Formats: sequence, C-alpha cells, structure tokens
Amino acid sequence: MMETLIMLGLIILIIGLICLFVDKSGFAFLFGVIGAYILSGGIMMHQESHKPTAMDVYQGKTTLEITYKDGVPVDSVVVFKDKEK
Repeated sequence: MMETLIMLGLIILIIGLICLFVDKSGFAFLFGVIGAYILSGGIMMHQESHKPTAMDVYQGKTTLEITYKDGVPVDSVVVFKDKEK
C-alpha cells in the first residue's frame, strides 16, 4: 500500500514536471503540488510502519533494551528482535 502510494506520487509529480516544461500552465503546477503531497504522505506512512506496535510486543517480536548508568537503569527502548537468529 505504502509503496503504491509513493509510486503514484512520483508518477503524478513527473507528469506535472513534464507538463510544466511543455505547457507552462497552472494545470502543471497543480499536478506537481498534488504529486508532492501524495509522495510526502507515502514516505511518512513508510517511516511510521517501522515502529514496534503493541501487537508486536504481544506476539514476542520485540525485546526491551535497557541502558544502565552506574548500575541504575536510566533508559529503555523497545526494538525488533534480530530476524537472522
């Protein structure tokens, strides 16, 4: 889904740029703006998909990494387990 959205945004952006060089109308600018919005939305959705969810924790796909300073836990981060192990 996200990859499709990114590709759609790229295609619309490229069509807008081609129209801008050929026609120089407001229609081409509109194509460029719409393409840029779709592309940026797809990129943001793609980046958000790499964060662990509560379901990932429940299913055992994650582990808790704790940072200690002088023997005292100061920070913890939920990360995905290595898939190679």
